[in-house]
Amino acid sequence: MSFSDYADRLDEAVMAHLADTQSATYTPASGDPVTIPVMVDRDVERTQPGQQSTTVERRTELTAYLDDLKDARRSETVTVAGETWRLDKKDRDDGSFVTWFVTKAPPA
Repeated sequence: MSFSDYADRLDEAVMAHLADTQSATYTPASGDPVTIPVMVDRDVERTQPGQQSTTVERRTELTAYLDDLKDARRSETVTVAGETWRLDKKDRDDGSFVTWFVTKAPPA
């Protein structure tokens, strides 16, 4: 097995154990909705560098496989257990997973 194979297996294990759901619905602006696994982290505290005791804000983050959200754009939505989250800003992309800051979408 190659290193890449081991990395893929590790990514799968992370999602299998840490994902909030394997059946979130990603709805792109154009195209059909798709079912993807995601992790939702609420009240993530962002601090000011060098001032570890000062919380600048709390955010909700949504993490998914990069392949599932590689073409995602701001304002598209992901629905998790009846809650719809609007993609606001891409925060991190490590080549395997991507994390977006999200805001709760108003009820339809």
